[in-house]
Amino acid sequence: MAAEIHSRPQSSRPVLLNKIEGHSDGVNAAVLIPKEDGVITVSEDRYTRAGQPSFCLCPAPCSCISYHHESRRIFIGQDNGAVVEFLISEDFNKMNHVKTYPAHQNRVSDLIFSLESQWVISTGHDKSICWMSTQSGSMLGRHSFGSWASCLQYDSDTQHAFVGDHSGQITLLKLDEQTCSVITTLKGHEGSVGALYWDPVQRWLFSGASDNSVIMWDIGGRQGRTLLLQGHHEKVQALWYLPLTHQLVSCSADGGITVWNMETTREEAPQWLDSDSCQKCGQPFFWNIKQMWDSKTLGLRQHHCRKCGKAICGKCSSKRSTYPIMGFEFQVRMCDDCYDTIKEEDRTPLATFHEGKHNIAHMDMDPSRGLMVTCGSDRVVKIWDIAQVVGSSVAAGFSPR
Repeated sequence: MAAEIHSRPQSSRPVLLNKIEGHSDGVNAAVLIPKEDGVITVSEDRYTRAGQPSFCLCPAPCSCISYHHESRRIFIGQDNGAVVEFLISEDFNKMNHVKTYPAHQNRVSDLIFSLESQWVISTGHDKSICWMSTQSGSMLGRHSFGSWASCLQYDSDTQHAFVGDHSGQITLLKLDEQTCSVITTLKGHEGSVGALYWDPVQRWLFSGASDNSVIMWDIGGRQGRTLLLQGHHEKVQALWYLPLTHQLVSCSADGGITVWNMETTREEAPQWLDSDSCQKCGQPFFWNIKQMWDSKTLGLRQHHCRKCGKAICGKCSSKRSTYPIMGFEFQVRMCDDCYDTIKEEDRTPLATFHEGKHNIAHMDMDPSRGLMVTCGSDRVVKIWDIAQVVGSSVAAGFSPR
């Protein structure tokens, strides 16, 4: 929907430029139109809106969108499993139906159009990913998972797809014309994966999940390096990485907008160790019946130090601290020994926190203009000025994906 961009006050936080209201149901996705003061939205009320008075009523609620500006092609995922392709006019006042792809048996959760391969790739609640030819309209291949496939990223150069699912796993696949091969499965989240972002330059994959965390997977390093980022109080539902300023922007269901400094050297969070007794004082945990009997003591509850990963009791981990270099922007449990090693400068935040003041289910950015759009179940679309937040990427003219 067209929106006038108001004058921009100077600020180091996102500044609300405009609100788009009038949707009769939740807005599932909104994308900024490059070089235009406009937004394309898809919503549960079955409408795709792109400027005034351009709109299109789809057969089923609209769940996701992929827009290719140069060719003006719009791909809409629907609740009935179909993907619909439209061609939008140059003045954005008309959308013409091109094809309907019978992609899934259930709701389409995410989709991407690849101009290089002329494929439209989609994931769905029927626990599958499929890829279809936009030239013939035919299905090329399909792969099934054990859980709902919730989000998708695609590397056009190598034809690798990343699929996040409801179980918390991320599957890396190599897609071919009619077949695919599973390369690996990434496991690290304790809740369903709600958002993915792939940076093809650094070859970093970012994932956000319902466990309120973000993980950076260093795919290009080929050493299994992962960085945990904890700075949200609710499930993470949108991600965007800015390579020129080395910043990651993440948005959550409670309206939280966090901007992470990814330029600094960070430490990996340790794996949690297993033990039948506290690795500090030696007291048994409550399942260690033999040691409880021998020492005639009651078993203790097991905890873990977030800095060293050791299994410890509550008495040996009475302190709490932030530790941003390891991704802990909020206070977390520390064993007493590790707490004493943390200096005050180690607690300096490596992220900034902002409030979107509405549920954020989807986010899109145009860093070249310093703009961000957010939308969610509250039926409101918000356009933000983020020029002061993302810094020099605006001046450098970074292009949106």
